[in-house]
Amino acid sequence: MSYIEAGQLLEKHADLELSLLAGRGGIGRHLVSIDVNRPGLALAGFYRNFAQDRIQVFGRGETAYLEDCTAADRERIIAEFFRYPHPGLIFTHGNEPPPEFIEASEKTHTPLMKTKLSTHNFIVLFTQYMSEELAPSTSLHGVLIDVFGVGILLMGASGIGKSETALELVERHHRLVADDIVHIRCFGETELVGRASEVIEHHMELRGVGIINVKDLFGVGAILGRCKIDLVIRMEDWDQSKDYDRLGIEEETVDILGVQVPRILLPVRPGRNVPILIETAAMNHRSKRMGYHAARELSNRINEQILQKNARKASQESS
Repeated sequence: MSYIEAGQLLEKHADLELSLLAGRGGIGRHLVSIDVNRPGLALAGFYRNFAQDRIQVFGRGETAYLEDCTAADRERIIAEFFRYPHPGLIFTHGNEPPPEFIEASEKTHTPLMKTKLSTHNFIVLFTQYMSEELAPSTSLHGVLIDVFGVGILLMGASGIGKSETALELVERHHRLVADDIVHIRCFGETELVGRASEVIEHHMELRGVGIINVKDLFGVGAILGRCKIDLVIRMEDWDQSKDYDRLGIEEETVDILGVQVPRILLPVRPGRNVPILIETAAMNHRSKRMGYHAARELSNRINEQILQKNARKASQESS
């Protein structure tokens, strides 16, 4: 099961504006859900279907309720609430938790944090971050580039010319996302988004030239932080004995994290202008998404002409 540690909210996501108040011993606890829980009913003593595996968010309502409780009520709440191994407690709007909560959090090693953000803004940002952190992921060897708004993943054997092709496309005003290693996450079970490693982003390796920084050489308009993967193009050396697809009527796909992505097998040999072929493939893919399939349209026209000729021939024979 995918998870992140509670301490990562403090280290990696400064936008959440979190500060740790108590429970440092539990910052290694696992967060496994993108959802949060507002523990209003639990504070009142109702624990049926209590979402104990989620971050517990105390907004203004929960904080006001705790402030109005008697000492006996707070003692009951502490005894009941901290029986559960919460991954973390968050007080929003900059509100300070009661001293009893700080003591109980420290004693049970439950991370207790606060943020200046409103409850709504915190939940929106937290859900966004967790959706990305917990999304299924993988890493593939290849080059990801945005061509006419189509995210194309170039794959193929080492030395086939993926980086050189991508560089030519950058010179033609397309945008590089990642070279060599592409980190991919799947959102909503159908959308694949790729990005570069934080260490090597914007950089490209060219045999005989070395490492270049695409952003420095071509400007910020030549790079893109991430993009959706719409099409996979696998480059391979031209094999004379192989029968390559010449019509494109039937579409091939490749499975990436359970998503079927359209795939084109592109044979490479001297004299073929691969960047132009990739640009054409991108425009053709975009055309297909808009409902126009050139190969099938041509096939239908040919079949229609054949049917018309056969009909005329049959009519002449019958007369």
